[in-house]
Amino acid sequence: MSNLKSQNRPTDHSGHARPGKKALFITCTDANFSPTRLTGIAPERLFELRNMGNIVPKSGTAAISSETAAIQYVLSESSLRDVILCGHSRCVAVSCLLSRHNAPVPPAVKRWLSIGRSRVACEDAMGKVPVGPLSQPAWDTASRAHLAVQLAHLLEYAELARRHADGELRVHGWFFNSRGRVETLPVPTAHLTPTA
Repeated sequence: MSNLKSQNRPTDHSGHARPGKKALFITCTDANFSPTRLTGIAPERLFELRNMGNIVPKSGTAAISSETAAIQYVLSESSLRDVILCGHSRCVAVSCLLSRHNAPVPPAVKRWLSIGRSRVACEDAMGKVPVGPLSQPAWDTASRAHLAVQLAHLLEYAELARRHADGELRVHGWFFNSRGRVETLPVPTAHLTPTA
């Protein structure tokens, strides 16, 4: 993705030039791919944020979250040009969310996944499916629905919405499928009006 390259070179507090972060890449701890290879962006130019389920907490929630802090921090980088939210096929977090995992789900994991607020969307997208382990098509359908909810959450961050509306920032929804290819999700526009 050579169009994601930039030449901005901010300075650190000592006055020395340092590579500016060009993109924020949010993905899942379970995802089996390299964000630098997918984007073609050097590691020092890519801000990578991983968590279980590539969850983006809703903006303005009272709970302290390293994800919210990281997103707000990197949005302050003037060199930032792209924000990529990437889900993936056979996401373990989604199977845990839907109580279809083949092992007990720890309480802390359940609490974390509830922050994503995507269970209903996942169930609606799958429709009626047999009890037990999910088929891969149903699993991936649910994973795409989960990703879409997290993308909507991301678009509620006021600074992101402002910079996107001003043409300073591009927002991408990607899904790494079972064939090793990246699918793109449509980015909703209804959330891109900056809030006061």
